[in-house]
Amino acid sequence: MISDEDKNKVRDATDLVALVQETVELKPRGNTDLWGCCPFHGEKTPSFHVIPATQVWHCFGCGEGGDAFTYVMKREGLSFPESIRYLADRAGIELEEDRSFKRSGTKRNRLIEVCEETSEFYHTLLMRGKDARGREYCKGRELDADTCRKYRLGFAPGHGMLVRHLGSKGFTPQEMIDANVAFRSRNGGLVDRFFDRVMFPIMDEQGRCIAFGGRALDKEKTNAKYLNSSETPIFHKGKNLYGFNWAKDHIVARNEVIVVEGYISAMSCWKAGIENIVAVLGTALTEAHVKTLTRFTKKIIYMFDGDAAGQKAARRAIQFIEKDDIDLRCVILPDGQDPDDFVRANGGDKLRELLDNSIPLMDFVFGKLEEESDISTPGGRAKAMKSALELIYPLRASYMIDGYYMQIADRLGLDVEMIRSNAGKVFREVQQREETNRRREQERERAQAERERVAADGGGARGTRDEHPSPGASHAPARGVQSSAPAGPAVPAGEYPPYDEPFYDEVPYDYAPSFDVPHEGRGAGGEGFAPAASAGDDLGLAVLTDLERRQLMCERELLTMLTTYPDSFRPFAERITEVEWVDARNETIAWAVLATPEGTGAAEVMAAARAVCPEAAELVSAGMISSTSKHPTETNIGFLLDTLELYTARRRMKAAQGRLRSDSSLGSDERRALAIQATQDAARIRELERAVEGIADPFRQ
Repeated sequence: MISDEDKNKVRDATDLVALVQETVELKPRGNTDLWGCCPFHGEKTPSFHVIPATQVWHCFGCGEGGDAFTYVMKREGLSFPESIRYLADRAGIELEEDRSFKRSGTKRNRLIEVCEETSEFYHTLLMRGKDARGREYCKGRELDADTCRKYRLGFAPGHGMLVRHLGSKGFTPQEMIDANVAFRSRNGGLVDRFFDRVMFPIMDEQGRCIAFGGRALDKEKTNAKYLNSSETPIFHKGKNLYGFNWAKDHIVARNEVIVVEGYISAMSCWKAGIENIVAVLGTALTEAHVKTLTRFTKKIIYMFDGDAAGQKAARRAIQFIEKDDIDLRCVILPDGQDPDDFVRANGGDKLRELLDNSIPLMDFVFGKLEEESDISTPGGRAKAMKSALELIYPLRASYMIDGYYMQIADRLGLDVEMIRSNAGKVFREVQQREETNRRREQERERAQAERERVAADGGGARGTRDEHPSPGASHAPARGVQSSAPAGPAVPAGEYPPYDEPFYDEVPYDYAPSFDVPHEGRGAGGEGFAPAASAGDDLGLAVLTDLERRQLMCERELLTMLTTYPDSFRPFAERITEVEWVDARNETIAWAVLATPEGTGAAEVMAAARAVCPEAAELVSAGMISSTSKHPTETNIGFLLDTLELYTARRRMKAAQGRLRSDSSLGSDERRALAIQATQDAARIRELERAVEGIADPFRQ
């Protein structure tokens, strides 16, 4: 478990504004707030704001809010402990975790340390080793020394050299295996995973090595030209992107990202001045890739190789065309060239021209379907129609599906009703095919899991073919092999596993929030509304009256101003005691803040709020009056206090009137007291209504 001291240390070391500005353009509005378009839902008018003084954020569009931890949880899809570790790594803070959790946290760090040390070892051998083949390869690909140093390129000789080096640095065999830089051979010895390869370290977003790709120097010794690390606890090829750590700032600057296939292509583009460049890692563009990239830009240009495999990849990318309102475009290089070939032949300026003239991905794919079929004949049109419908199957639930039908009809010269009537049949065929493939894959995975289980239990004779480690399963050793055992002797050259990894060849700031959003899953008619900002809110399931809902918004506005200007509220403490709060947590936070000494800074004020309410960051970030109002702070404070008292009086009066109408058991004295209270509340309501008249009321219907 991460200690409160470490949580606070990480929180203090994190600047929420800088964190958000990595992916969101923020502009000042009002005296205290910064505003931008929310990164968590598509919008054109900014409704997302950050309060630098208190280090909290809130979006009035989707209702999300909180502090740096909740922001990272939302952005990266992490748990709360993971968000702390993420920000700790970002700030260079080493966490002291409790014994029960220390092992898992330390393991991840150790695997990164294994990869970092491996990267340094390979890089040294490339730059200064006796074997010059790696340097000769880099020279042939026009990768100069500066490029090799920037990308930390290396050379893997194999023959147990890495295993012995890592062993001398104190890393255990199991750590090497788990990092996928080594594996167990048939005779139980520890073997380097990569040999006779130029190495391309793969970095995470923070620039730490987490995996490797290797390019074979002698294709006669291996059956794979390119080989990636297998999946590990720190590396997922369907999520990580090569070069992303260097490119992300340039992606934000240009508001677009270029995606290529292959390390060399990415490096060649970078050398040619195209720095907003990343590469997929032996796989097609995935949803996780798209999610990562759309944190930084909505414009993705996929630069496909001009061969058949590149065009096939273009078709697979269609499924992401409407993800997060992205502008997915493509460039197809001529004559079967890849980006490296094109840059070396034509230069970076010509490549930039192609990128500036990229076309929508859908237009390209539909055009290729026309080329593949003779649409001048009925049979050709039928073939093209079926191919086009299969292509848009992932978009079948899209609100734009009719537009795609019309696009297909226009291109093929067919009636749109014919396209629509055939779509259902084609979609069912594709669905059945996918279900069949899914069942086969599940059966394959079950069979593989059973083989691994038998091997782990010691089944099979040592040295048999079945006991040979699977290259796709991180080459884990059999049970009984002690992870603390010495690295062991190097395995003779040639005793390396077969490789079956995939080849690489193949608005203005005028937002006015609407608080009339029904709680998810509830109807709007007569059931009341839940509070808009309810992350971690135990009122989220409650049905509130309209008056309660508006008062709740006012309470959140008060907390936002209170935590920003605590000293300005201290003279009004007596008035705050008269408030009948809708959310008891808001009252707790208010009094915790007011209990701090005069002159207390914003950070200490927030610490006091968190001490009494864990959800404080979410609750105090939802106000916007301080940033949108043109009135002085004192005027806004008076307005909020008057409004809260007004809502309290209205609720009290309505409750008294309700009892007078419905409770027949009331005695005459009780009825008289309620009538007097209602009359007094009505008089006070008229006074308060006059007091707030002329001040913009965001809570008014």
